[in-house]
Amino acid sequence: MKRLIPFLFFLSCFPVHALEAPQIPKNIILFIGDGMGIAQITAGKIVKGRLNLEEFKHIGLVMTFSQNDMVTDSAAAGTAMATGYKTDNYTISMSSDGKPLKTVIEYAKDVNKATGLVASSSITHATPAVFAAHVDSRKKHTIIAEQIATSGIEVIFGGGWQYFVPNTTAGSKRADHKNLLADLAHSTQVIRTEEEFNNLGDVDSVVGLFSRGHLSKANKRKPGLPELTRKAIKILSKNDNGFFLMVEGSQIDWAGHDNNQDELIAEMIDFDDTIGVALDFAKIDSQTLILVTADHETGGFAIHDGSINAKKVTESEFTGSKHTAEMVPVFAYGPGASEFSGIGDNTKIGKTIIKYMKQAL
Repeated sequence: MKRLIPFLFFLSCFPVHALEAPQIPKNIILFIGDGMGIAQITAGKIVKGRLNLEEFKHIGLVMTFSQNDMVTDSAAAGTAMATGYKTDNYTISMSSDGKPLKTVIEYAKDVNKATGLVASSSITHATPAVFAAHVDSRKKHTIIAEQIATSGIEVIFGGGWQYFVPNTTAGSKRADHKNLLADLAHSTQVIRTEEEFNNLGDVDSVVGLFSRGHLSKANKRKPGLPELTRKAIKILSKNDNGFFLMVEGSQIDWAGHDNNQDELIAEMIDFDDTIGVALDFAKIDSQTLILVTADHETGGFAIHDGSINAKKVTESEFTGSKHTAEMVPVFAYGPGASEFSGIGDNTKIGKTIIKYMKQAL
């Protein structure tokens, strides 16, 4: 008994919640700001004033290197978050020795959760592709499209219809007669215009491909990323078992490659507006984990001058036009968020999401 008393006193020094296991979220929404580093977020805050990201109280930093390079590409970094494993650059959810790696969407299907992908790029682009496909090269868009079309994902919003229509259709980039959109139409609603999106009724699943290639830039996107995300959440949340949704702000990266400060800030603010849509849902729902991170930083962006009062970045610089090896932030909100604090590896994001999926069994 004498030995037990000091132990009980030790335990009493800690609040009860510190000893409790993290809550298991019913829903998980993963936001990936492609190319988004700390400076990109800082620029967005200077211009916008207050970010929705400021609602997130659990924040960490993530290493992004790939299996074969210090500087990752989106395919390898996305695979780490989608599967919990490293792979080589340009590889889509396969190991470096060519074996398929099970994705969080496939784990979500095991527990009968609804799933969704939303991106401002072609839906076959590297980041969305890693959640729905397994190929040895991110350049194999037509094969990725075929795997997406048979994935059973309930909500798919983005661009890239050129990979889903037969080569007899003007604008197609397929070399065969496969009509993946026609095949999809047998089991889900297929839409391709803003008008069809605005008139979309009460559906349980939908594929919306709104451009031949990538979607337009933030200030011209219709429907916009916030609207696409709001609709995706509305549809997916009908599932009593919960859902997993990945949303990519794809074009922060491209502005970094182009060393275009103004476009970078516009895309960053649009991405934060989209995060706000999920926060509105999560605050009411209380069972949703939201994660916001990046696959890598792009451009070596740095802010040198500006005005908080005028909400302007007046001087900035890029160290180059490529990806960098900088750590990127991860923000977490909701049940299970405490797991993402501190410094870690991008594989931890995938492994933790998968752990939550398995615990839902």
